[in-house]
Amino acid sequence: MPPVLHKFQNDLKSEVYQGWNQGAKNVVMQLATGGGKTVTLSSIVLEHPGFTCVMAHRQELLSQLSTTLARYGIRHRIVGTDSLRREISRNHVAELGQSFVDQTARAIVASVDSLLRADVSEWAHLVTLWVTDEGHHVVLDNKWHRALQLFTNTSLIGLLPTATPIRADKKGLGRPEIGGSGVADLMVEGPPMRWLINNNFLSDYRMVCPTSDLEILGDVGASGDWSNQQLKEAAKRSHIVGDLVKGYLTFGLGLLGVTFCTDIETAMETARAYRAVGVRAECLTGKTDDTTRRHMLRRFAARELDQLVAVDIISEGFDLPLIECLSMGRPTMSYSLFAQQFGRALRVAEGKGKALIIDHVGNIMRHEGPPDKPRFFSLANRDKRSKSKDDTIPYRRCVECLTPYEASFGACPACGHKPPVATRDAPAAVDGVMEEMSPELLEALRTNVAQMDRTPGEVRSEHALAGWSQMMSNVHMRNHGNNQHAQHQLRAAMALWAGPYRAAGYDNDRLQRAFFHLFGLSVLEAQALTAKDATALMERIGRHRHAIV
Repeated sequence: MPPVLHKFQNDLKSEVYQGWNQGAKNVVMQLATGGGKTVTLSSIVLEHPGFTCVMAHRQELLSQLSTTLARYGIRHRIVGTDSLRREISRNHVAELGQSFVDQTARAIVASVDSLLRADVSEWAHLVTLWVTDEGHHVVLDNKWHRALQLFTNTSLIGLLPTATPIRADKKGLGRPEIGGSGVADLMVEGPPMRWLINNNFLSDYRMVCPTSDLEILGDVGASGDWSNQQLKEAAKRSHIVGDLVKGYLTFGLGLLGVTFCTDIETAMETARAYRAVGVRAECLTGKTDDTTRRHMLRRFAARELDQLVAVDIISEGFDLPLIECLSMGRPTMSYSLFAQQFGRALRVAEGKGKALIIDHVGNIMRHEGPPDKPRFFSLANRDKRSKSKDDTIPYRRCVECLTPYEASFGACPACGHKPPVATRDAPAAVDGVMEEMSPELLEALRTNVAQMDRTPGEVRSEHALAGWSQMMSNVHMRNHGNNQHAQHQLRAAMALWAGPYRAAGYDNDRLQRAFFHLFGLSVLEAQALTAKDATALMERIGRHRHAIV
């Protein structure tokens, strides 16, 4: 039977079709982790009248894709070894009573590496739709792009489903003609993760951020993230193994947990450390053989294991709804990897409460909030030279309860602890909140705003009292008029920006903190800017309005 899609999935699929119909060849389909990308792409594959090739990154993801297609009656070839085809067929029979592997079918499922090694001359030219699972992998001249070049049909279209169309190396997924380094013409976006949580399509969560001494020394490489060697060496210098075990015992004992580590050696040591304190744990890596992996996952699902300790192997595309606790022991500069790992704990399962995220390595702070925080995605490259973050409100860590929270809050929303303020004589010391400023600072800032808001008559009177010439007065009046005109536009933009925040329940203090952290100055300082700076701020505010709550 065909996939039964939720309305938001059907809407997203319709936007994909609309993009193709309007001339876009390759479409990025963004949908948050756990939102149902695989079932949505399966529906598209089922409806496509021609040959289709669906590509996955790794063998276990290929098997998951194959099983999902089989659930909807889609017969398909497997590009891979005979043993892999037999294994996938057995999985089909075990779940569905029959195998849907058919080496003559029009739908093809392949790992990207197998596709590049295989002889595909018999059918590659017939493919009129390619799909790359985790489409953020595809940029020019990498192995994914080389695989796509195997398909030469003049009617060819492409689909790039992904939760995170953003790469650590800052390369955009769009074609060079639109400022990117990839192959996409268009991106369509599904509902944000917070909407999926609020509407019970994903599990809600809580977070704690215990400290650890795992520190990375050295710059990131060309990938935009730290190398495996850097991560391994950093883990060896640290006490991360003990910290991970202590964190789980303190906050998550009794929950089914997954722990992400930097490398296999550290993961194995962590699993041993768990077992030493009575936590039933096994280590799952890319080197774990298929039989052992299946047995391990069955034991985990039956609650015969408490912890799976992993090294990236279940970071991406892996669906295990029973995960209740996620421990982060692998720092990453890749937002994509961070969001994928975070999302492992957000699948909905019967009887599951809020998931627990234990971040020992500062990933939540590094990426300025969890993945359900509103984000802006673009197909264009990001500026590698820029050291500054995009306009976004940073997160703080409560020193009392270890909960991370958005800096727009004046106190920890979990326990009420309020960070001490050293001085009230600078906007930055009080996050731009007027009620927190000293009387002297507040008076000075209000005086600057009053100067900006003087009427033309008031300004001319001041000029006359000062004995200015008519020429000097005219020049100043023209500048004052330009400044006031720019301020009028800026304040209108600020009001539009604030509206949705107020609708979301932000009070004045929180709104002022949000403004300060997003734009680097207080509301009062903004209202005194002259024309050039006011116009620049207005443009930043306009760009940011996509990311409102």
